[in-house]
Amino acid sequence: MAIYIIVVVVGAFIVWNVTLWGYTDRNKQPLEPELEAVFDPRCRPIVMEQVKPSERAVIMVHGFPSTPITYAYAAERAYQAGYDVYVPLLPGFGTKPEDLEHTTFSQWYAYLAEFYETVRARHAFTAVIGTSMGASMTLRLGEDYSGTVQKPHALVTVAAPVFLNSIRDRSIKDWKMYLARTAALFYSSIKTGIHVGKEEENDGDEQWIGYTGQFVRSGLSFLYALKGIRKNLASITCPLMAIHDLHDRTISYKNLKIIEEHVNAKPFVSRTVEMDKDHNKHVLLMYRSVQKELMDEILQFMAEQAHDIPQ
Repeated sequence: MAIYIIVVVVGAFIVWNVTLWGYTDRNKQPLEPELEAVFDPRCRPIVMEQVKPSERAVIMVHGFPSTPITYAYAAERAYQAGYDVYVPLLPGFGTKPEDLEHTTFSQWYAYLAEFYETVRARHAFTAVIGTSMGASMTLRLGEDYSGTVQKPHALVTVAAPVFLNSIRDRSIKDWKMYLARTAALFYSSIKTGIHVGKEEENDGDEQWIGYTGQFVRSGLSFLYALKGIRKNLASITCPLMAIHDLHDRTISYKNLKIIEEHVNAKPFVSRTVEMDKDHNKHVLLMYRSVQKELMDEILQFMAEQAHDIPQ
């Protein structure tokens, strides 16, 4: 009898951690980014508006736990192509790690959705580009607004996760993620800090600015959000271009195939990158070796969707 009870308890513990059954974000109240408290000026939002108001806009969404600087090159390219460019700083990011520890995906996404609606209302054409978690949020925008009057005119995802660990897809990046729910009972974060780049050049990777360490509770919120994003991929009907490096060390390349198989985007463009550089091969639009080629393709994709919209 005792063995049976132990087996049941252990099994329930595993299911509770792996499936996140019963989880819900506790913090959902609206948040704004603290722009005056950024730890580096390069964390601030990027806003580049044409002298003559443009009918075309693009929003670029940074990842976790990153900042807008990842889009420095991409923003300039889009602006030169005639777009009004907006790269918001999500709430909790870019200031101090403690600000992120108790925030949730619900709060980050609510801020982004309101930001998107504001930009969308002012422009005849609005595209969204997202990287990593920002790409997951971009997919969520596509899920929520496809088929409505506020639908995105084009979406571009770079290294988008719809899962981080997945037993059914035979892809485990970090088994410790399966203990995140238990760890979150005791820790909000582990060994966090601030990263302001490196002196040694490495294809642009040295310019990355953001937080370091493990954000247990906010990371758990992101893990849970991915379950819903993956489940609702089929609701995306707006144009979508999805980009991923074959050897991405942060997010499994298998995510690209899942997106490709489940969205109903028309048109849908799948783009595989295969780099040989010594970095994570993840934040692709930062890397000098591929950023021009990728932005050429992204701008072409957006232009095709905006062919009847004046600049």
